[in-house]
Amino acid sequence: MRDQILATALKMFNEQGYVEVGMRQIARQLDISPGNLTYHFKKKEDILFALLNDFSSENNSYYKYYETIQPDLLAFLEMMEKILSTQFKYRGVYIGNQVVQIELQDKKRFDYKAVAAKRVASFQQMFRQLCDVGHLKANEDEILFLVSFITLFARFWISEATLFNRNPDSDKTITYYLNMLSKELSLFATKKGKKRIEAFPIGRSK
Repeated sequence: MRDQILATALKMFNEQGYVEVGMRQIARQLDISPGNLTYHFKKKEDILFALLNDFSSENNSYYKYYETIQPDLLAFLEMMEKILSTQFKYRGVYIGNQVVQIELQDKKRFDYKAVAAKRVASFQQMFRQLCDVGHLKANEDEILFLVSFITLFARFWISEATLFNRNPDSDKTITYYLNMLSKELSLFATKKGKKRIEAFPIGRSK
């Protein structure tokens, strides 16, 4: 039942927005009593943090896998494709929502700042390694620029994508932003690196 509740709540948050969905609406959609719902999750915020933890776990698995392989621009883009797909899947839990941003400040339940700092350090290491293997050519200032770009990109691309349409086509949307990311990386890519970018079939069937 827990997984069913989370899947239903996520679908409703994606379609309507976190603020617009209440516990009674979730219970009604599941065809269960509000009491049955609160047995599993006492408050809507409990559902939010459960979804955020699931989201973080999925992303962590992609970063951890990348860290086990040889640094490679193609593999980096494949990782980013998975991350963007996951962000799209969970878009309703935090996009353009001040209430959710306030909830994220509860470090005891989900330390967003710590997660963000870890991601920045990871990207710095990834870009330095891509320079070491000859896929990127960038000095330290340029690496920091790339890190700033990709953290800004990762944090806000989905907000822009859903600015006028809460439920855009996932494949077309992800393809558009992956293409944008690829073009940015190509500005710093070596000849070898550009070949790896070109090997990434943006928009392929999943």
